[in-house]
Amino acid sequence: MTNKAPKTALAKAMDYLARRDHSEKELIEKLSARYPEEEITAALTTVKARGWLPPAEELAEKVALSLHKKNKGHLYIQNFLQKKGLPETPKEPEIEYEKALALIASNAKDPHDRKRLVSLLKNRGFDTETISRVIHEIRRNTPSLY
Repeated sequence: MTNKAPKTALAKAMDYLARRDHSEKELIEKLSARYPEEEITAALTTVKARGWLPPAEELAEKVALSLHKKNKGHLYIQNFLQKKGLPETPKEPEIEYEKALALIASNAKDPHDRKRLVSLLKNRGFDTETISRVIHEIRRNTPSLY
C-alpha cells in the first residue's frame, strides 16, 4: 500500500481541464470543496497565465453548439451557460425553429396532440415564440385536425 501525497489545487485544476474545458466558476466551485481560497486563487492565476483556461466567450460558443446538436432550446442553453458562469449567446430564431420541427418529427408519437407537443418543446427549453410558430406550422399543414 503506497501513501500518495494529496494533490495541490493546481494539479487538481489541471486534472479537471485535461478531461474537458471548464469555466473559471466551475473550477472555483470544484476546488473550493478541498482547498483554501488562497491556493485556489494561485492555481487559477497559473492556469490563466499558461493559457489553459479558454476565454469565456469561446467556451460559451462551444458549449452552446454542443447543446444545439442535442436539440436543446435557447432558454435551456442560456440557463446552462449561466450556471457555468459563462456569457449568453445570441438567439438564432430560424435555427431554433428548425430544431423544434426536427424534434417534433423525431419524438412526437402524435404530431397533432398539441398539449404534448407544447410540453415536449417547453421541456427542451424552447421559448413561447418558437413553440407558437411550430404549432402554427403544424396546424397550417393539417387544418382538418384542428
